[in-house]
Amino acid sequence: MSPTDPARRPDAPAGPPRWLLVMLAAGLSLLVATVLVLLLGLIGAERINEVVFVVVLVVAALIGGWLTRLLAPRLPAIRRPPRP
Repeated sequence: MSPTDPARRPDAPAGPPRWLLVMLAAGLSLLVATVLVLLLGLIGAERINEVVFVVVLVVAALIGGWLTRLLAPRLPAIRRPPRP
């Protein structure tokens, strides 16, 4: 590496930015929640109470986060412009 080459920032994380991962997790959680609600409808649940609603939200969030952690290493790194 020559002295004219820009030095890499050691604190620059590799991979996609955090905001992208948060949006991916939110989207996957919403998709999982939709599938769970549709499954509840298919088994004949006409109404659900607050406890079941919270359980569906928690399960969807956990699965969405888990899927995001699986997918994050496979996403390409986004090149950021150098800071002045």
